[in-house]
Amino acid sequence: MEWYYTVLIVILVILIIALIFLYIFRERIFNWAMATVLGMYIVSPLDLLPDFIPIAGWGDDIAAFVLMVGFIVRGLKMMYNKKRVKKEDDIVSN
Repeated sequence: MEWYYTVLIVILVILIIALIFLYIFRERIFNWAMATVLGMYIVSPLDLLPDFIPIAGWGDDIAAFVLMVGFIVRGLKMMYNKKRVKKEDDIVSN
């Protein structure tokens, strides 16, 4: 077997494991990934609407900030709810 076949098999196995991981944690990862992307959009010098356009240029940054905060809050709520459900299950089982 050639060495590049082995490398391709290893890459495919890593890709399959990554896809399984993403599928299992898809809700939690989506919120934090979107918050990260929006945060990078806010601080990047490249904008959909340039900032020298007075209202529209700042409006897209404000909208991105509001969405980013929303995704963070949603992610925190999901983490809190999962912890609360786990505690309730522990109390019920005892």
